[in-house]
Amino acid sequence: MNFQQFKRDNKQSFVLELTPLIDVVFLLLIFFMVSTTFSEQETGINIKLPGSNIKEVVETKEIIVSLTKDKEIYINSQKVSLNNFSRVLKNSLQYSRKDNVIIRGDKYVDYGFVVKIMTMSKNAGAKILDIATELEK
Repeated sequence: MNFQQFKRDNKQSFVLELTPLIDVVFLLLIFFMVSTTFSEQETGINIKLPGSNIKEVVETKEIIVSLTKDKEIYINSQKVSLNNFSRVLKNSLQYSRKDNVIIRGDKYVDYGFVVKIMTMSKNAGAKILDIATELEK
């Protein structure tokens, strides 16, 4: 019997290039760092929220009404007066096509003022009212 031996003529060595792999990993890392930074909802209005032990995260873009302890009113970071509140909120509800309003009231704001804002919000067309709180530790 005659056996033939096959020999490979080209002896190429396999080299794994790590530079493109590292570039892709760093780009993914930067993408996820930047995208999680934008997910937090900070308005820049100085409000100390009251505490609660209920944790529920709402991911949709509702209208946020912020109330400071000095009875200043903000709708999505835009300062409005009490006289214009209903009109501006009604326009915001129509523009955003949402019927949900989140009220972020300072824990030292007058309770009667919060109830007044809630009543005005319902009259302006808000169907769902949520109260924002901080998670108690």
